[in-house]
Amino acid sequence: MTEKETIFWNRVLELAHNHLSQTTFDFFVTDAKLLRIENNVAIILLDSDIKEVFWRENLTQFTLTAGFEIYDAEISARYVFDEEAETVVEEAPAQEIVTNPVTASQTLLPQDNLSNINAKYNFKNFVQGDENRWAVAASMAVAESPGTTYNPLFIYGGPGLGKTHLLNAVGNAILADNPRARVRYITAENFMNEFTKHLRLNSLDELKNEFRTLDVLLIDDIQSLPKKTTSGGIQQEFFDTFNELHSRNKQIVLTSDRNPDHLNDLEERLVTRFKWGLTVNITPPDFETRVAILTNKIQDYPYHFPAETIEYLAGQFDTNVRDLEGALKDINLVANFKQLDSISVDVAAEAIRARKKDGPQLTIIPIEDIQVQVGKFYDVTVKEIKATKRTQNIVLARQVAMYLAREMTDNSLPKIGKEFGGRDHSTVLHAYNKIKNMIAQDDSLRIEIDSIKNKIK
Repeated sequence: MTEKETIFWNRVLELAHNHLSQTTFDFFVTDAKLLRIENNVAIILLDSDIKEVFWRENLTQFTLTAGFEIYDAEISARYVFDEEAETVVEEAPAQEIVTNPVTASQTLLPQDNLSNINAKYNFKNFVQGDENRWAVAASMAVAESPGTTYNPLFIYGGPGLGKTHLLNAVGNAILADNPRARVRYITAENFMNEFTKHLRLNSLDELKNEFRTLDVLLIDDIQSLPKKTTSGGIQQEFFDTFNELHSRNKQIVLTSDRNPDHLNDLEERLVTRFKWGLTVNITPPDFETRVAILTNKIQDYPYHFPAETIEYLAGQFDTNVRDLEGALKDINLVANFKQLDSISVDVAAEAIRARKKDGPQLTIIPIEDIQVQVGKFYDVTVKEIKATKRTQNIVLARQVAMYLAREMTDNSLPKIGKEFGGRDHSTVLHAYNKIKNMIAQDDSLRIEIDSIKNKIK
């Protein structure tokens, strides 16, 4: 590699390392190799087609960012598996990021109307639950009548909850109704990269023309705009773009990992404008929604997932959808290697073991051991814990035991419920959340539970 290619590749690796868990980085990225860059195409050597899928879905953005930073150009990626055979650079294969989707009867748009919309994200394949219902409803309303209903629409929530999916769904729905609409999806980080590139090339007028003539601007992770003290004019440019589009009733949809009031690095005048329209929150999916998400996503895999396996996975990851997707990719790797056609709970547990190690460590402890130790502490029997009697001390012991079973084992909620007299998973979840909230407010209860934990370990 040339010196410049080395700098480029080191930047790609740095971005990947900063955004991926160590386990994921080690498996998917460490063995990758940049062969060369020709005609603005990075030729990247991988050792399996599974890794190619991962790179296309998760790392394309990093090659683009590094390209703008090092080459002041858009560097696309081409993945190869045989270093010696690759001597000619062919046209880069199509990425999942596509131009405006059209039907066979519609005329393709000029190439200067690229939307960056991901065609696979739509409202039909977005799983709704109580935690995202209002965000979905608002997004659909915007798609049906852009620029007139909620403008801007501001969607916030933690990572992996579907914000990017909704942004692209809005864009796809609008383009389905009006293929000639000028729609642009972009992350805040890429907006910064675009600004920096045009600033270096002394071509800011092109950037202004590109963004201020849009019909719909979909901007992801707005919290990533650089701090107001170091923005170098980026916040000013976005402020002016926002004003221009809003004044012409052009739709703006933004996502963030936090409420507008907590965007402390952005200028107050920007934050104020973000609140002109509608602000909606997305929270982590509940158990039923996670089951529905998994049921939907396993359709993309050629394996049979028994109901108990789906429920097991739904019980393992309760913070975001991305973890569920990652778990399925882990399972796909194991199933491919072992040539399986059905995914048992044991196979699923083996596949996600490394991913779980990145989170809280779970000890292999029989639920019965937990019930015995909790019963001894609160002077109740295991039989009483499993029964339906609801005297105060028995209820507390039962809920503490359920809480510890959820905290200290990798059993699914339905499995835990079964071990407590056949109770429903929602009962276990209620007990877990109740004890968790009580611990936060009651130091004496926290000390009691820590004492029980020490006896169980």
